[in-house]
Amino acid sequence: MSEDVNQKALAMLAQMKTKRSEVPEFLEFLAHELPEVFVRHQEDKHFAMHWGDLPEKVKVLICLAVCAALGEEEMIRSYLIAGRDHGATEQELLQTILLARFVKASTVLKAGTQAIMNHKGSERE
Repeated sequence: MSEDVNQKALAMLAQMKTKRSEVPEFLEFLAHELPEVFVRHQEDKHFAMHWGDLPEKVKVLICLAVCAALGEEEMIRSYLIAGRDHGATEQELLQTILLARFVKASTVLKAGTQAIMNHKGSERE
């Protein structure tokens, strides 16, 4: 492992700590134990969060919605903190989670309805 990658990871982690009120534990671990993975993850995040015209707060809220739909509790907590750090109100955070719930529930409804439709179709054959 290159000392340059180690130093870059620790510098990125230090910068993250100046911008965030809390850094997720798994990122701390990656920065120290797998710095190459941490650096690549942070570079990918930087690209995703800064490419295009959507405001960063909106991108953070989208990330929150995805984590909520996936049921990733630690990541939900992390993006709740990030949302607050980016100026999201409690109402905006709640709206984001409610939208995620609706989309997730819609996928369950679609899958269940499709299974019923398929079953009814096979009964006719």
